[in-house]
Amino acid sequence: MLKKLFGALVLLTTVLTATAQAPESKICITPYLCEEVALPQGALNSMNNKLLQMATQNNFGSRSNDFVLTVNTTVADKQITASVPAQYIVDLELTFYVVGIAEQVIVNQTAVSVRGIGRTNDRAYISAINHINPRTPALRRFMTEAREKIVDYYATRVPVLCSKAQSLADRGEYEEALGVLGTIPESVEEYPMIAEKMTATYVQMLDKYATVSLQTAKSKMVLKDYEGALEELGYVDPMSSRFDEACKMVDTIKATLDAREQAEMAARLEQMEMQREMAQKMHDDEMMMRKKQLEASQKSASERASAQMDSTTNSLQSWLFGKLQ
Repeated sequence: MLKKLFGALVLLTTVLTATAQAPESKICITPYLCEEVALPQGALNSMNNKLLQMATQNNFGSRSNDFVLTVNTTVADKQITASVPAQYIVDLELTFYVVGIAEQVIVNQTAVSVRGIGRTNDRAYISAINHINPRTPALRRFMTEAREKIVDYYATRVPVLCSKAQSLADRGEYEEALGVLGTIPESVEEYPMIAEKMTATYVQMLDKYATVSLQTAKSKMVLKDYEGALEELGYVDPMSSRFDEACKMVDTIKATLDAREQAEMAARLEQMEMQREMAQKMHDDEMMMRKKQLEASQKSASERASAQMDSTTNSLQSWLFGKLQ
C-alpha cells in the first residue's frame, strides 16, 4: 500500500498550493487519503474528516507541498450478530503516517485500534472511525513528535534548500524560488536569514516586472503617449527597487504636460503620488520590523547563553560535590 501511496503523493505535489502557514507551529501538513485505503465508500468521508481534525486540532491545518498526514487501514476482525435486526461489528487497525513527499520518507507513524457497531457494514466502519479522538494523548504525542522531526529535517536541509532557491532565482524563476524558501517553517533557527532571502527574491521578481514596464513607458514617452506611459508606470510595485526611477519618470511627464493635459491626467498622477507615499511607509515599517527582529534575536541569544552558563555551572557543582563525598 505504501508504494502506491508514495506514487499518489508525488502526483499530489503538482496540484497542491502552498498557503499561509499555521500561526502557532508554522509547520504545514496536508491531510490526504490514498485511494487504495481499505474502506467502504460510505466511510471515506468520515476518514477524510478525521484526518482533517487531526491536522487542525493539532495546529497543522494548512496545506503543504512537502508533508502529508495519511492512514492505512487493516480489518482485524469482522462479525455479524445473530440478533434481529443483525448488527455488524468491525475491528480496525489504523496506522497513521506523516510522510515527506519529495524524499518519500515516513517522518512519524503510530497505530490505533478501534471498534465500530452498526446496522449496516458502512455504518459499522463509520462508527469505528468516529471513535478516533484527535485529542487523545497518544495522537497528540504523535503529531507533536512529527512537528519536532519536521523542524529537525528542515534544520539539516536549510543549506540545500537555500542553494536550490538561489539556483532558481539565478535563472529568473523567482516564484519557484519563493516556493522553495516558503516551505521552511519559522520554527527553524535560521528563519530570520530565510526571511531576508525571501524578501530579496521577491524584490528581484518585482524588479523584473518593473524593468519591462519602465522600458515600455520610455518607448511611449518617445512617442509622446504620456497617458500610456503613466499607465505602464502604474504597474511598478512600490516594493520594487526601481520604484524611485518610475517616480522620477512621472515627474518628468508632469513637467512636460501643460495645465490642460495635467488636469486630464490628474487621477493617474494622484494614484502615482499615493503609491509613492505607500512605498515610503512600507520602507519605514520594514526598518522598524527589522529593528524588532534584531532586538528579539539578541534577547534570544542572551537567554540561550545564560541557560548554557547555568547548565555548565550546575554540572560543575555536581562534579565538585561528587569529589567532596
